Amino acid sequence: MTNENIQRTKYIIGDFAASNAGWFLYSMIRYYLTKESAMMSHYDSVYSFLSMPNVLLGQIFFPILFIFIAYLSGYYNVVHLKSRIQELSTTVLSTLIVTLIMFFIILINDSFPERLKNYELIAAMWCCIFLFIYTTRFFITGNVKEKIKSGKLSFSTLIIGNNETANNLLFNLRNKYKDLGYKPIGIIRMAGEPCDAATDIPMYEEDEIDNLCRNNDIRTIIIVNKKNDKEYIYNLINRLFKYNIPIKITPELHDILTARIMHNNIFGEPLIDIAQNNMPEWEKCVKRFSDIILSVFSLIILSPIFLIIAILIKKDSPGRIIYSQERIGKHGKPFHIYKFRTMMENAEKDKSPMLSSNDDPRITRVGKILRKYRLDETPQFWNVLKGDMSIVGPRPERKYFVDQILKSAPYYTLIYQIRPGISSLGMVKFGYATNVEEMIKRAQYDIIYIENMSIAVDLKIMMLTIKTVITGKGL
Repeated sequence: MTNENIQRTKYIIGDFAASNAGWFLYSMIRYYLTKESAMMSHYDSVYSFLSMPNVLLGQIFFPILFIFIAYLSGYYNVVHLKSRIQELSTTVLSTLIVTLIMFFIILINDSFPERLKNYELIAAMWCCIFLFIYTTRFFITGNVKEKIKSGKLSFSTLIIGNNETANNLLFNLRNKYKDLGYKPIGIIRMAGEPCDAATDIPMYEEDEIDNLCRNNDIRTIIIVNKKNDKEYIYNLINRLFKYNIPIKITPELHDILTARIMHNNIFGEPLIDIAQNNMPEWEKCVKRFSDIILSVFSLIILSPIFLIIAILIKKDSPGRIIYSQERIGKHGKPFHIYKFRTMMENAEKDKSPMLSSNDDPRITRVGKILRKYRLDETPQFWNVLKGDMSIVGPRPERKYFVDQILKSAPYYTLIYQIRPGISSLGMVKFGYATNVEEMIKRAQYDIIYIENMSIAVDLKIMMLTIKTVITGKGL
């Protein structure tokens, strides 16, 4: 188990124990606040009340509910470099949400003639939960911060670039930003840069990057390059995405790559993670949870339609019903996508990969209908369930076409920050691409999506996708 998973487990166990203790304390307070009421008259002591099946059930159900809410809040996503302010705000909100849920599940059935009593019970529950949860989190986070500050916990870091900016960064990481825990273990010299290192950190050549990432426990990669060459930086990032390691760049380089001028990370670390999009952590968790629920629901509801489609495909032309094809997904990792077959069997046999068009003779009669209503994509709900894809995200392409796209549009590598999707902004705004030029135009929509990712944007794209399916404007 990695250090990150160990720390995440500590937070989960801490939340479970704290929420359990908070519920126990609240149950005692609840008894003393309401023991004079008629509904409490048959409990002669606090022990008899705490032994009640519903209260005991709450001791089990409540911690599980809270951990689920905490997961959706994104609290468990980042475990080492937590912001105290964000931790406080997240804890306040998640404890308030779980308090209101429990009130409507349990307390709403309590018939107290004084409405004020309900308010007292809600306040008591929230105070008990927040007190235990935040105190536990505060000490766990404090312990982590102390380990990082003392050097007992650090993150092996590879710095790409041997220049004055890199030297200043090294000085800051060892002094000003020591509490970030970055431990530089190597510097990669780019072409044209000095061969000698100004520090005691080992120097490596550019062609050694892959070997260093593959054989060392690199936790962070920092690019400090002065070339201002977009294509070079994009190609470098594309090489590094596959290692699933945070790739950080300086704000100046971020401006060059994205044309942004303003930044909102004033008080945080002086680096920007190019391998992560700007979607809030809680939205990332809600998005993934929604993907799982909607995929399970869709696979069950659509199963009769799948059977009908399978019969029609089999009768229309010989060959497989569903075929798989290798595509490039998150962090540049290949995976197999599943689709209903819409072309003749072996449509690309002994040929280079080919894109299709509306009048492509390889498309079968049933295939035209499936493609028109996007029904050929529906087996990809299984890809979403497996974690290869999301319901909304950039469309995944084959490596053959990815390589061609990157030659003309190096920024395309930025789509590897997230899981590809069944539907995308590019698909609903542009549609199918029949050549590489059109694929590049469609990719521009995917970049726009990444820069503006949110649950609200996903919902809009899903609505547009449903409209496409209903109206048959898929071609």
